[in-house]
Amino acid sequence: MAWVEGKAMVICYRLRTLREGKKLSQGDIEKRTRLLRCYISRVENGHTVPTVETLEKMARALESDAVQTFK
Repeated sequence: MAWVEGKAMVICYRLRTLREGKKLSQGDIEKRTRLLRCYISRVENGHTVPTVETLEKMARALESDAVQTFK
């Protein structure tokens, strides 16, 4: 279980870092993905583990290749 939690933390940190690096708000990602801002916040804070499809949506919203985003 710790391994899964560690991977989730890496994903949430990576998403937030990429978003902030592109100077995008969670609201900007909400508009681009049609995911609720509160959901994006929960993902970034490690409270929710997104599906692969959701990660792909977020990577596209960040204008990043999904594989490179989460590598």
